Amino acid sequence: MSEGGFFHDGTYSTFREEKHGKPIPADVPNWRLVTFAQDHDQIGNRAAGDRLSQTLDYDRLAAAAVLTLTAPGTPMLFMGEEWGATTPWQFFTSHPEPELGKATAEGRTAEFAKMGWDESTVPDPQDPSTFENSKLDWDEAGEGDHAQLLGLYRELAKIRRERPELTDPSREGLSAAAREAEGGRVYELRRGDLLVVVNLSDAAASASAASGARVLLATAEGVVLDGTTLTVPAGASAIVAPAL
Repeated sequence: MSEGGFFHDGTYSTFREEKHGKPIPADVPNWRLVTFAQDHDQIGNRAAGDRLSQTLDYDRLAAAAVLTLTAPGTPMLFMGEEWGATTPWQFFTSHPEPELGKATAEGRTAEFAKMGWDESTVPDPQDPSTFENSKLDWDEAGEGDHAQLLGLYRELAKIRRERPELTDPSREGLSAAAREAEGGRVYELRRGDLLVVVNLSDAAASASAASGARVLLATAEGVVLDGTTLTVPAGASAIVAPAL
């Protein structure tokens, strides 16, 4: 995990095959940075326009929500992300020139074929159904896991508004770490005395919390705070901090 705001701040980029980026100056406030788990480019520039919610289960989507809303930067959500929309966001066009529409469709298919995608999964951007398929199904927001995820985002937004640590413009008191664990990783984010643990492993994970901390949020049953020891079960996420 990066504590500086940019993943590449002079480190080697496998895409560019060279070192890339520079560290962010210390006087740049956190709110000038944008934090997100997915955006229109990442989704629309996949062959089928599939979202994270079409691949990940609720626990993983909840983890993405927790990390996005507690990170130092200004959080950005892509439309429907807050309830785990299952509709794709496919690249669509409406070129009136037939030759341009044909060239766009063929070029897109050829581009994805080079990256190993099955050409049959690439929708025709000129086909009206590609646009129709990309419309949100608003009814999802009130159903099952979708409604639960939406509730989580609302609770996270409330906590972010109430806890000054989460909107602190400086990077003092900020630390971020990831450690390997059984079947995955455990992420720890500290914003002053506020601790965020996201357990993407197959076993329970423990972390040391500040004295007097209490559980502000847990995405699953089984989160235990015993004194200053926080235990988070596999697949769960938690936020703890002392009372204000």
